[in-house]
Amino acid sequence: MRAVVLERNKMVSRRLQRYFLAAGIDPILVEDPKEVAAAAAGVDLIAADTFDGDLVAATIRQHPRLRALLWTAEPLKRSLRYMVENSSMSNVLGRKDFESTPRPWELMLILKRLVDGTQVPPIGAYLDWGFQGYQEKVGTTAGRDASVAHIQSFINRLQVPKRIAEMFGELAHEMLMNAMYDAPADAQGNPKYALDRKADISLPDAEQPTLRMATDGSKLVLQLSDPFGRLQRKHVFDGLARGLAQGEMDTSHGGAGLGMMVCHNSTAAMFFDVAVGHHTEVTAVFELDLNLREFRTQAKSLHFFQA
Repeated sequence: MRAVVLERNKMVSRRLQRYFLAAGIDPILVEDPKEVAAAAAGVDLIAADTFDGDLVAATIRQHPRLRALLWTAEPLKRSLRYMVENSSMSNVLGRKDFESTPRPWELMLILKRLVDGTQVPPIGAYLDWGFQGYQEKVGTTAGRDASVAHIQSFINRLQVPKRIAEMFGELAHEMLMNAMYDAPADAQGNPKYALDRKADISLPDAEQPTLRMATDGSKLVLQLSDPFGRLQRKHVFDGLARGLAQGEMDTSHGGAGLGMMVCHNSTAAMFFDVAVGHHTEVTAVFELDLNLREFRTQAKSLHFFQA
């Protein structure tokens, strides 16, 4: 696999080169945007800061087989515009500033996924070795509430600010609502429970989502999988774009009913993995070493993969 990597900062460019090579990608490093057109012929991937999003989009129009990888030190709003308009752009990595690469663990995970998208990484791929966590199935409305309380108790034992546990409780509730009420469908593809999200439900074993919660001391990871695979790309990117533009939560039900603003406001990075008709897996990551003020202002990451 070959990639054009446009990065104006030479030090950052050299670091990116190491990561790309380590992931099995042959990078063509470019500092001048004028050199991208010539370098893009015959490559598989173009990677650049969202600052150069117009150029990336134009290059994809000229080479439709190209995939794109963006990184940004800014809020997601600008990146989302490109993602909504271009289906080849489904990954944006937040970085601290223009003198930094994206987070190495995240960059390597995404690069390896771009090389081979057939394998969905386990929860341990998001964490350092030696992490601690648990897994549970959630099948009832009462079980949902108990699961949210379990998550908050798990986080509170880490002696972190109370707001973090509250935030992840809100996130878990939203993700469980999506997986329990919006994801299940009958044989004709009609939602089974989405019409009344206030009703008490009891899901059969085959419909129950699986929740995983874990920490390595520096990150929190919440992961939820449902056995339906009905989440669509537009629900993620269009929903969040509307939310950021209007300052409102997207509550449309089109297949998953994600409260994308809750996801965005509670995480450093969100990962969506969909095997159409088989499963949807949503992974949320929060960095514990950031104080809440830094967290609110940091650039966020968003990733969508579909098989």
